[in-house]
Amino acid sequence: MFLHGWGGCIASFGGAMNYYSLRGYGVAALDFPPFGKSPEPSECWSLKDYTALTLSVMDSLGIDKAVIVGHSFGGRVAIDIAAKTDRAEKLVLVSAAGLTPKRGLKYKLRQRRFLRNRKKGRDVTAYYSSDYLAMPERLRGVFSRIVSEDLSDRLPLVRCPTLVVYGSHDTETPPYMAKRMYKEIKDSRIVRLEGGHFAYAERHTAFMTALDNFLQENNGSST
Repeated sequence: MFLHGWGGCIASFGGAMNYYSLRGYGVAALDFPPFGKSPEPSECWSLKDYTALTLSVMDSLGIDKAVIVGHSFGGRVAIDIAAKTDRAEKLVLVSAAGLTPKRGLKYKLRQRRFLRNRKKGRDVTAYYSSDYLAMPERLRGVFSRIVSEDLSDRLPLVRCPTLVVYGSHDTETPPYMAKRMYKEIKDSRIVRLEGGHFAYAERHTAFMTALDNFLQENNGSST
């Protein structure tokens, strides 16, 4: 089960899906609302709603358990599913989001300027992320609500074998986040790829090798 990142779609994992489909695996994916061919949510969705949607799709396809591969936001959903249910046979977290970023002095000063300028009625567009600005205004609440949710308490609840994959130069979900996930999830392995937030696509062969090796492992000890 492949879960794309924020702003992505079913095609985000197209190469991996084709690879495993040709080798006889059952492969599934979905477009998270409001991306791809999925409509916009009628309300301000939370992570809980995206998790429920994913489980509903699995139910409709007759999938009791699956290896769940999630990139970025899809990793959030994957963590939530694995922590709360037994539907994840194995978990692959690819540049997964879900942890509160470390905030240094530079960020705090920027935040102070943002609040001061907003209070004075000045234009503060430059202070928002590109992902936030790319969303229709009526859906920006969905984005803000989801990215602010910290899943650190859910990591120790993940009991299935887990592969943590990260990009060495990722600035959106930095390496320290992947290393913390590896530390907090009991039965986990970690793989470093050269590249940024989309290192799984930039280093497709290396990613597929790591994924193949992980799928062929018997459930067992961490490495």
